[in-house]
Amino acid sequence: MQTSAARPAAASEEWRASIVQRIAAVHSLWQQGVSDLTSDQVNHFERAGVLPIAFTLMHLVVGEDRNAARHLGAGALLWDEQGWARRVRLVGEPPVRGTPMADAERIRLGDVEAWRAYQTAVFARTERALASLPLDRFAGKAMDRPPADKLKGSFLALIVPEGEIRVADVCEAYLFQHAVRHLGELEHARALVGLGGLS
Repeated sequence: MQTSAARPAAASEEWRASIVQRIAAVHSLWQQGVSDLTSDQVNHFERAGVLPIAFTLMHLVVGEDRNAARHLGAGALLWDEQGWARRVRLVGEPPVRGTPMADAERIRLGDVEAWRAYQTAVFARTERALASLPLDRFAGKAMDRPPADKLKGSFLALIVPEGEIRVADVCEAYLFQHAVRHLGELEHARALVGLGGLS
């Protein structure tokens, strides 16, 4: 059963300071979680149904790149514009919601150092965009409301159970909560390859 959560108040400078601080904090944990990974650990395949760390990294960071470009006016995707698929030696395709499990399981990264550079660039650009976007843009419409079946079970549906989805809502759901959610996935995957947690 899905219930609604409190929707953030209208965007204010206090809200902006909060989201920037929270995003910077979760980015810091992501940087820590990736700093000591080897290529073997990133690409470790435990068993069918358990995704490699490479999937988690691709899903989170390319997704953030896409959302910052689309909703924060940050420009083109760094992934495309700077040729990161070639630089990180990606095997597979960047995953999106609904990517078949078999495709997600095949994702691999050939150059983890290049990946760290890409991740750092995406995180820095998101933080700059959040800090500099005109405040009234956060109150603007982010997208047409997806069909109920596409939103079912999503954090976005919990904070916006009905009505217009604003840019501020996307920041809370697609940037902050999404990063927190998948950080837990990264921590669990680190345990599977013999590494410790992040706190």
